[in-house]
Amino acid sequence: RRPPARHELRTALAPVRGTMSAAVLLDDLESYVAQYGTHGGIQRLHFIAAKTDNKALKIEASKMALDALKHTTNAKGYTEAHAALKELMEGGDAPAPHFDSVWVEATQKQASILKDLYEQDLLVARATQCKDGIRNCHAQLANLCVEQGDYTGALKYVSKSREHCPDNKSIFSTCMAIIRLNALLQQYGSIQSFASKAQHSPYKDKDETVQASQSKISAAYGLFYLTSGKYKDAAQSFAQVKQTDLGTSLNDVLCAHDVALYGVLCGLASLDRGDIQKTLLEASSFRECLDLVPHIRELALDFCNFKYAACLSALERLKESLLMDVHLHEQVNELCCQIRSKGMVQYFAPFKSVSLHSMAEAFNTDVDGIQGEVAQLIGKRQLDAKIDSQKKILHARHANQRRSTYQNALRVSQEFVDTTQALILRMNLLKHDFGVHYVRGKK
Repeated sequence: RRPPARHELRTALAPVRGTMSAAVLLDDLESYVAQYGTHGGIQRLHFIAAKTDNKALKIEASKMALDALKHTTNAKGYTEAHAALKELMEGGDAPAPHFDSVWVEATQKQASILKDLYEQDLLVARATQCKDGIRNCHAQLANLCVEQGDYTGALKYVSKSREHCPDNKSIFSTCMAIIRLNALLQQYGSIQSFASKAQHSPYKDKDETVQASQSKISAAYGLFYLTSGKYKDAAQSFAQVKQTDLGTSLNDVLCAHDVALYGVLCGLASLDRGDIQKTLLEASSFRECLDLVPHIRELALDFCNFKYAACLSALERLKESLLMDVHLHEQVNELCCQIRSKGMVQYFAPFKSVSLHSMAEAFNTDVDGIQGEVAQLIGKRQLDAKIDSQKKILHARHANQRRSTYQNALRVSQEFVDTTQALILRMNLLKHDFGVHYVRGKK
């Protein structure tokens, strides 16, 4: 039986591409996965199946991953996925999918033949010292490993091929390939290093512009900063990504919808309201990505327009699907917490005092809950205020201007006295020729 070609899977899913974002509850899993490349889709399907508590969604994700694996040469992954799905469906009404042992044997045999052939080609290229030949052989072996799901082996071959790159274009392509493989392995620490190397190898030709390559580099930097918890840097990096320039080199990692989602969440957690509007909402490049996810744009607008109840309610509804994003899930709780805290600080900023009852209503909680949250912000020195627990009022803490003025005057006068005494001492030392004189010895 002939295994289906990869383009057949993409053709089947193409009509729904771009209709879902990572932030939409995964009701239509096929549309969601269609935004990514084959291997990125498989990675996300496996992650969803592992994370979700919804058995129907777990089975659907596992079935789709099993189908997608047959469009690669990853026979080992197919066997493991089928065994997991069979165990999951035991005791159910529907039978488990058929295990295609013929395809597995044929695929393993073909992969073994190709690997031997590519390794022979590599030996010949090394013997002739042909750099282009060595690089092409490494690329072929890397692609073979990727198709087999061996991303670690692929990373080894791609890293070796970088030593034989003849020009800036091939260096850039190799760096982006390494970034892609590190993301598939969820090894984000190396992304910054290779994004920096790609940034220092600019090129321009008919198919690619410097601006387009910069968008890919910014997306890579953004992913690194996001997974490192550096939300301000991540927001600023994602804001530089232009949807039309993103291309397909990172489609196994993220798409334009993800750029908008990650950028907005990081921006709400780390930037001031004015910076959010300037950097994200009004930026022409980022707006192209943001227009693809109107519900994320509305969430940002609600935050900037002080509609915190609507913003936080929408964020809470999205939280379940955000936790199923393979790159975002570890940061979701911290991001939501920081967005809520920043909203409280921003809400209180224009007032001298605020009723905790009205503040609780604005943030969809009760009075005791908001009092506890505000107390934590005061303890972290994020909010300069004090709480009247009896009257349930939050008062701004104002500095004593009179005392501050006197303290500043005393500080300046003491600095003047110290400086003057030091000058007088120096003058007296010079007057009496009191010092250490160095006499150079004779040669």
